[in-house]
Amino acid sequence: MTYVDAYLQSRVLGADPVELILMLYERAIVSLNIAKESILGGVDDPELLKRKATELGRATNIIYYLHDTLDRERGGQIADNLATIYSILTEELVRANLFNDVEIISKCISILNNLKASWEDVKKEMREKQNAERKSIAAAV
Repeated sequence: MTYVDAYLQSRVLGADPVELILMLYERAIVSLNIAKESILGGVDDPELLKRKATELGRATNIIYYLHDTLDRERGGQIADNLATIYSILTEELVRANLFNDVEIISKCISILNNLKASWEDVKKEMREKQNAERKSIAAAV
C-alpha cells in the first residue's frame, strides 16, 4: 500500500457520513473533468477515448451509489428530489459518452458542484450545532 492509499483509507475510515458524501461528489467531479479533458484532447486517440469511458463510468457508478444509498423514509421530499436529479445525471452522462458532448458533462459538473455546496452547508450547520452544544455543556460545568 502506498502512502497515498494509506492516507485515503484513513480519511475514508475516519469520515462521518456527510464527509463521505462530499468525497463522493468530489471524486465524481474530478472524473467528469478528466473525461471532458479527454474528449477535448481528441476523440481519434484510442487512449483518450478509453480514459473518457473509464472516467464517465466511474462518475456514473458514484452517482448510482449516491442514488442507492438515499434514505427515502427519513429523507422525504429531499431524498425524492435527489433521486430524480441522480437519475437525470446518469441519463445525461450516457448521452455525453455516446456523443462525446463536453457541454453535457459541464452541466453535470455544475449540478454536482451545486449539490456538493449544499452538503457543505449541511456540514457547516452540523458543526455549528455541535459547537453550541459543547459551549452550553461547558457553561453548565
